[in-house]
Amino acid sequence: MMNARALLQRLRAAREGAVIVEVALLAPIVVMIGLGTVDASRIVARQAQLQSGISEGAQIVLAAAPDNDSKITAIKSVIASTTGLATSNVTITTVYRCGTDAAFVSLPGYCSVTGEISKYLQVIVTDNYKPYWTSFGIGKSINMKIRRNIQIS
Repeated sequence: MMNARALLQRLRAAREGAVIVEVALLAPIVVMIGLGTVDASRIVARQAQLQSGISEGAQIVLAAAPDNDSKITAIKSVIASTTGLATSNVTITTVYRCGTDAAFVSLPGYCSVTGEISKYLQVIVTDNYKPYWTSFGIGKSINMKIRRNIQIS
């Protein structure tokens, strides 16, 4: 009995293993903070890449307004290749703005006001971003959707 008591007193007095225990407790937290920081920067970078792809498409539209479906498909392909997405994630539709209304309509005949009807190409890019932390069961995928309206007339 005396040996067990002496062993417990020695273990209680020993401080050599305290650092190992502290590191074992704090290391997972530090790793998760690091992964969160890396993922946050990757999310911002992906958002910028998507916006850059739409900007490139907008420059093409402004340089030569597309007047047929094959030109719109070509713009869609440029945006898809710039962003690294499939063309199914890029949607380009023609919409109209009636006078000074804030809302868009799908056909100019839906305008109730008489006056100028503006024609736009509406570009929508969608992406499903999966952060690192989802592989640890934390959170879920992030759905990104960027919309840009480009006036062509």
